[in-house]
Amino acid sequence: MSIKQAAWTHGLGVELESSSWSALRQGFYTTVSPSNESTFGWVHFVIPTPVIVDGTRLKAESAMIRFSTGSTAKITNFHVYDGEVKIAEYDGLALAGSLQFVREAVPNNHQVLWGTAISLGVQFSGMGPNDYVQFISAGIDFYV
Repeated sequence: MSIKQAAWTHGLGVELESSSWSALRQGFYTTVSPSNESTFGWVHFVIPTPVIVDGTRLKAESAMIRFSTGSTAKITNFHVYDGEVKIAEYDGLALAGSLQFVREAVPNNHQVLWGTAISLGVQFSGMGPNDYVQFISAGIDFYV
């Protein structure tokens, strides 16, 4: 399988599902932290999606994220969508650490139809100084 396109978006483009959380957008990442007692929530990345290239519909091969966390924060869920269809789902994770790169497979040779997104479940232990995630980038590799 040969990668035909790789589409990424910068961490500055992350969207918070909860308006109660804070997002500090800096030049090289967005720092997300809880701003109330809601310690679990979702963030979303819209991925620029090449649906058809040279007359051929592309398939999603894998989804990737780059991030750092404070010592009391972790990413617990990694979901990938094509439009309204969930095409990959990884739950029960404990992704944490400094300058992490995580790649998850998109199973079943899914042909992309509409546009892709990556949704991440984030868990904080509270509202302390180490309760943060810095999102650097997110992307998807596509093949024919």
